[in-house]
Amino acid sequence: MLISEEIKRISQLMEVKSVNRPDLQGEMDEIQRVTQYLNREEGFHVKVNELVDLFDKSTESTLSDDVWSKLENTESNEIKKGDMDSVYDVAKKYNKSNPDKLKSKFEDGTYKRPLILKFDNRYHLVAGNTRLCTAAAMGINPKVFIGVLSTEDQMDTDNNSDK
Repeated sequence: MLISEEIKRISQLMEVKSVNRPDLQGEMDEIQRVTQYLNREEGFHVKVNELVDLFDKSTESTLSDDVWSKLENTESNEIKKGDMDSVYDVAKKYNKSNPDKLKSKFEDGTYKRPLILKFDNRYHLVAGNTRLCTAAAMGINPKVFIGVLSTEDQMDTDNNSDK
């Protein structure tokens, strides 16, 4: 391998490495929305900074078909491989990025990883619906970050608030 090719390969690896942490600042609106949802609809007593901490401590993993099939708050698990028309519809519906741009980011690995919150035996998409829809249409299982919200922690919070 030529030195120039090796330098290019290393540079690409370093670029990809830089996106292998959750984009917490860029996803803050979604994190806030899900915090409100959890408090209002699910009976959790959770703060935005607690969810941020969960995602900050999470590690990147490949989204399994099993988890993807159970994932709530997304249309991505209904999109079949090759169905880019549905992805364009989703992107338009939510006024999101052009799926063609997302497709190229998936191809080079520079896409922002979707955020998923696990609580009880449920998986709830926090951020990255259009990204997941694009991945589904491309037939790939993307890398994601899954934060785990322990219901025991929430019970401790509930018990301490009574004291």
